[in-house]
Amino acid sequence: MTLEEMVQELWDRERIKELTHEYGLAIEAQDEERMASLFTEDGAVDFSSLGRGVTRGRPALKEFYRATWPLRVRPFFTNHVIRIHGSHATGTCSLENRATRGDESLIGAGRLHDEYEKVNGEWKFKARRVEMFYFVPLSEGWAKATEPGKL
Repeated sequence: MTLEEMVQELWDRERIKELTHEYGLAIEAQDEERMASLFTEDGAVDFSSLGRGVTRGRPALKEFYRATWPLRVRPFFTNHVIRIHGSHATGTCSLENRATRGDESLIGAGRLHDEYEKVNGEWKFKARRVEMFYFVPLSEGWAKATEPGKL
């Protein structure tokens, strides 16, 4: 690998990490337009671990995320592992959520499994699968959580 190729790979990794952080900012801002723009035209998100199935395409993604806004989520992402293959890449990262539903505090943790595609020089989500380990009321804690999406 040449020095130029190594620099390009590092740049691509940083742009992909930034894409994930933009996803979090779109959630915090409750901005479904911004959220949909982070995905390819036919991009998909899989929330099966929370019983919500797969949503595909920007119009459907806008509708899906808009319906989640009553759950006020603040996500945190760490531990990125990214594999780049030209204009496609795959990756995982750890997810920690803090949320409120009415006056109830919620806490969750999981892993995101991603497929990325470079479109017109910009990295986008092609597919994102959310694997929740737990998402429970903070007062209950996660020690007794038997179902990942238990609420």
